[in-house]
Amino acid sequence: MTKTAAAGTHPLDHLVLPTHSLDVARARLTALGFVVAPTGIHPFGTENCCVFLADGAYLEPLAVGDEQVAAKAIADGNVFVARDRAYRDSNGDEGFSAIVLGTGNADADHARYVDAGISAGDMLGFSRAFTDPAGKRDIASFKL
Repeated sequence: MTKTAAAGTHPLDHLVLPTHSLDVARARLTALGFVVAPTGIHPFGTENCCVFLADGAYLEPLAVGDEQVAAKAIADGNVFVARDRAYRDSNGDEGFSAIVLGTGNADADHARYVDAGISAGDMLGFSRAFTDPAGKRDIASFKL
């Protein structure tokens, strides 16, 4: 797993691990010796508590923090939350639902996926407050 990539490749960014409870996920990961970041709140009803690895990749335990906000996000076409809900409906609240790859140009990748007929839907861009395990605060921005 590396953040450097040859042209045309996409390195591992993170693994999405649905969970019913971030408290349980945090306890499990801490017991395994991982340092778990504080809870990150998404603006569309989900939340996470990430484990960042030395190479920059990370594990993303993901829970539904606000069911009403998540339901509205799905109704509004949020593909990320809709796919999380579909996974949970099919497999339960615990597991491994996605491999996320990194890119230097999400817009170009999205256009290529649309042209090829393999897009999952509209691109989702969002920002949220972020606190790392050492307590440093910042704003993290994402394009999915």
